Amino acid sequence: MSYDIWLKDRVTGERIQLPVKHLMTGGTYRADYDERTGTFSPAAISDAWLNITYNYGRYYYEATDKDPRFAHEEISAYYSDGATGPVVTEYGIRGIYGKSGAESIDMLKAMIQRIESRYKVDGEWIITSRKRTRYLDKSGNEVNFIYMLQHKEECTSENYVEEISEGPNSDYWEVTAANAIRPLYQLMAMAQLRPDGVWDGD
Repeated sequence: MSYDIWLKDRVTGERIQLPVKHLMTGGTYRADYDERTGTFSPAAISDAWLNITYNYGRYYYEATDKDPRFAHEEISAYYSDGATGPVVTEYGIRGIYGKSGAESIDMLKAMIQRIESRYKVDGEWIITSRKRTRYLDKSGNEVNFIYMLQHKEECTSENYVEEISEGPNSDYWEVTAANAIRPLYQLMAMAQLRPDGVWDGD
């Protein structure tokens, strides 16, 4: 699951094409296939579009909580007996939806600054704990998740805690503050190229 975010033309509603092609990638992206090597690589596109994994959502909620600029939806819990809970305001990255590229630049900068101020100390990314699950075959060897799905009856799982830096990680799917910030810079670049566009998403 992910956020699909793009800039659209204020009049036509169509997705904006940037004046330059880019290789900004996210959870999903367009790719070129090389038949000779049998490999895929990101395709250069001009769409003002970025896909961002929901894995980063908690950083965005933290960075925007109670900031009225980022309020985007009012929701309430629904219970099995038909009752509803109190209405609460949702905050997060979706707060830029409906805003122009120009309006969003300061908002994105604020998100970046708030994430960094929470997860950096004296210019260094802090270390936090992650709850993990590993899967073991019947011999006790660690196996990947796909193997576990295919051979569930032969696998066991165990939970463990890992210490990890909140800094940049080459694995896009690793949930770190720095990884969550990277898409914000990418969105800001698009907004600077087309400040007249309007953000839309999902």
